[in-house]
Formats: sequence, C-alpha cells, structure tokens
Amino acid sequence: MSAPRATEDALPEDWWKDKETFVRELVEHGSLIGMAETHGVKRQLLARWRQEHGLPKLPPGPRAAAGGATADVSREEMLTQRVRELEHVVASGRKEDVFRERIVGVVEKQLATKTPTYTPKPVARRNSRDEHEMALLWSDTHAGEVVSPEETNGMNAYDWREMMRRHDEILRGVLSYVENRPYPIRRLHVWALGDMLSGNIHDELAETNEFPLVESAVQFGLDGAEWLERFVPEFKEIRFAGVVGNHPRLHKKPRAKQRYDNFDWLVYHTMQQRLRGYPSISWEIPKAQKWPVELCGRRVLLTHGDGIRSTMVDVPWGGIIRHFSKLSNEYARAGKPIDHLVVGHWHEANAIKNRRILVNGSVKGVDEYAIERFGGGEPPAQLLVTFHPRRGLTDISYIDLA
Repeated sequence: MSAPRATEDALPEDWWKDKETFVRELVEHGSLIGMAETHGVKRQLLARWRQEHGLPKLPPGPRAAAGGATADVSREEMLTQRVRELEHVVASGRKEDVFRERIVGVVEKQLATKTPTYTPKPVARRNSRDEHEMALLWSDTHAGEVVSPEETNGMNAYDWREMMRRHDEILRGVLSYVENRPYPIRRLHVWALGDMLSGNIHDELAETNEFPLVESAVQFGLDGAEWLERFVPEFKEIRFAGVVGNHPRLHKKPRAKQRYDNFDWLVYHTMQQRLRGYPSISWEIPKAQKWPVELCGRRVLLTHGDGIRSTMVDVPWGGIIRHFSKLSNEYARAGKPIDHLVVGHWHEANAIKNRRILVNGSVKGVDEYAIERFGGGEPPAQLLVTFHPRRGLTDISYIDLA
C-alpha cells in the first residue's frame, strides 16, 4: 500500500467530485478504504461519488495468506494489480461509448428510412400593416401622499414632485413603445382605475398628506390634464375612461351606492374641463363603479378592485378570478359578455387567467404601511396593452417607474 501523502501535496477541497482525480486516487490507493484513511474522508461519501462517476467496483486485491497474515507483496505484483484496475476502469468507460454509438447508429438507420410528414404552409407577406390600438392602465397614483425615505430605509421616496417625474416616465415609455412598433397606432385609450388621490380615510394620511384633499384634487386635475395633453400630438384619437377608487372617498366605510361621491370623480372632470378644446379626446366618466369599454371588437370591464374579496393579500389572484367568473355570468345573461377585466388597487402589475384579467401596478410604489404590515411591496409600474383589430390582445408591456 502507498504511504499517506505529505501535507504539502494535499488535494484541493472536494477533490472527489473531479472524475479524473478520483480515478487516479482510487488506482493509487487500491480501495475506497485506503483513500478514506489517507485523506480523512468518509468511505460512504467516496462510495457515493464512485457511483456518480459511473465507476465499477474494483476487483478484489491479493488474498490473505493462511493464518490471517498477508504475504509480502512485490513491486511487480503491485504494478500488475494497478494495470488490471486501470484496464477495468477503461473497459467500463468503453462500454458506455459503445452503447452510445449503437444508439446513434439506430437513429441514423431510422432517419434513412423516414421522410417528413409536415410541410410548412407558405406565409403571405403583406406590405400593409394593420392599425393597432393601445390602452394605458393608469391608477394608484395616490397624489398628495408622502413616503419618507428615512422611514422606509431608502426603499422609496414619494411626494408630488416625484409623482409627476414618474408621469414623465410613463409618457416616455408609451411613446417609446409606439416608436418601436412595426405597425401604426392611431388611437390611445387611457383607463383610469382609481386611487388617483391619497385621501383621508386613514388618520395617518390626513395628518401627513402634502396637501389637503380638496386642494390635491384640483391640483392633480390640472397637472393630470397637462400630462394627458402631451399625448395629443402623438395620436389621432384619445379615449379616456375613468372609474373611482377607495382612497379618495368621502366616507370612512366603503359604500356600494353613489360610489362616485369621490374625489377621483372630481379629478377626471377637472381634466375634462381643462382639455375641452381638444376634439380628438373623448371622455367617459361614469357614476357606475364598474364600466365596460370597447376596443377592437372586445369588451373590457374597468373597476378599481377594492370590492374583490381575497383571503390572501399578497396573492389575491384566486379571489379576482372568482369575482371575474361571477361578473362574466351576470354580464352574459344581460347580453353584454366580457372579454377582459381590468383592475387596479393591488399595486402589482400582472396578467392572469390567460390574460383575460389585467391587474395594474401603482405609481406610488412601496410605502410605510406595506412594509409594516406585509414586509414590502412591488416597485412602481404601469401596464400598457396593445390590441389587434381581429386578434384582440396581442401584447402586454411594463412601464417601469423605479
């Protein structure tokens, strides 16, 4: 048996994972036990890695002499045994090579007797490009709220100035997507999904908001109109539709009736009055909490989403899907089937149920409440979706505001 290797020649850590090193050590020591004793590792570990490397068990070495004593082993016997072991290892590897070659041979033989059964149909190329329509999901801006970078450990900083800077990012994002599309887009839909204002429904918001609620509503109506006006030269037509959220409501408890008694509704009407001189902008500001719109032959139902019950706040998709199924049945019975449901409220941009349900992100991003109650939140983002005149929803784009 070979003497233990000197400390300065110690192998690197996890040397047994390298097949070449493993084989060399196995041949040198003649057994797993010898390897284990020399290097101070468990024999079971070496046995497992012998199997991982696909190495067979070594043939038995010299038999013990009568009486239990081992006869002296000459150098010639040691070399002969080592050659036998190496031949055994090589033969095992050769067996695998032969097996692979047999498989390749069978495949080649089968290919020689087979012909393809599928012929791709020619694809007609057209010089014309179908006009598409885009819809921007706009929600959860929470105008007036202040998110402190100190209180969030630098995770977010939000105030009125930062909010409008992120609106510049939305503008750039939309125009960039339009510019890089290979087809014309003449119509932009802006779907306002509510919670445009921070509101006063929580005492801490009423105390820390940057402006009083009424002032925020008027100011955001004016600033929002200036922002929307920037899209006018880029599109032949803009269709605006807006539903209210839960934060800017006037009552502490949510109500099912007269939900439009809400400062989101005032923001939308302020924008409409500010932009009334543009005939290319049409407005839908319903009193209903859910509002269907149409584009490219599809019916899309807009709602904020706060009325949807879900037992898992971070994973609300099950509750949203159940809500959508019931709504679909009701609208189908009324002869007004729904193709898509679009909601805000959850602050997490997503598409579920084979893209039939679109959930928008937020402009605000994570805040102190989300960190304290849920451990965090999603970065600010808004969705931009594209519809084909015949194929419906064909693209979902994320506008990252972080």
